[in-house]
Amino acid sequence: MINAIKLIVLSTLLSLTAMISVQAAEEESGGIAQVALITPKAGQEEALVKAITDYHHWIADKPGHWTYRWYKILTGPDTGKYVARSGGHNWADFDAEHDWQEEAGQRFKSNIAPLIENAQTTITEDMKDFAHWPEDFSGYSHFQIQQWYVKNGRYGQFRKGLKKIVDTLKTADYPNYFAFVSVVSGGRGGQITLISPKKGWSDMVDKDPSFVDIMSKELGGEEEFGKFMSEWGDTYKSGRNHTVKYMPGASDYGDK
Repeated sequence: MINAIKLIVLSTLLSLTAMISVQAAEEESGGIAQVALITPKAGQEEALVKAITDYHHWIADKPGHWTYRWYKILTGPDTGKYVARSGGHNWADFDAEHDWQEEAGQRFKSNIAPLIENAQTTITEDMKDFAHWPEDFSGYSHFQIQQWYVKNGRYGQFRKGLKKIVDTLKTADYPNYFAFVSVVSGGRGGQITLISPKKGWSDMVDKDPSFVDIMSKELGGEEEFGKFMSEWGDTYKSGRNHTVKYMPGASDYGDK
């Protein structure tokens, strides 16, 4: 049985195991995450958040449970929907079984599933060599999400160009932070997600030095930078983008 969140969509009578995860979700050893895009039933948003919080408190002392962080989508076609993410896993975590899972599934089916209109899950893997992440996430409440799709046969060139950009920005102590994850199941071919944490809307403003300034200096001028970006930019296509906001209440397991 997959030891992961399996959200029930009642109209299709999907079976539920449980929303479970390992406390090792925050460990450095694993770069696998499960992400669920959740559509609450109309008028049931507050009830869903309360039900999820109650469920988290109940499952918090169960050995081997997973920890999910919840976010609300603020922009784009999915505005008002939720994202639930449990990260830091190894693939073996999905095979783990526990004696409390049956009860967890019953609780989820009774108390949470009736409040959900639809849910879609994906599995992602951290691209650890392509991250410029803050050491402390205190105060980071918003996250910009951008979908990219690497073109067939261009992945090597894409990674080479991206590595050049990431190494340059990290060396220059770029004031904006970011990370990339690859979608390994449930998405489209070549799907890459760019995530950038922000301390509220005011943090969306460009900072000094800018991306253009840093890269132009590294490559020998704006003309060289433009050529590099044109060639590298041809290796992928940009997809949808949106902003999400962290939901500390829905992410609470009674320990904070």
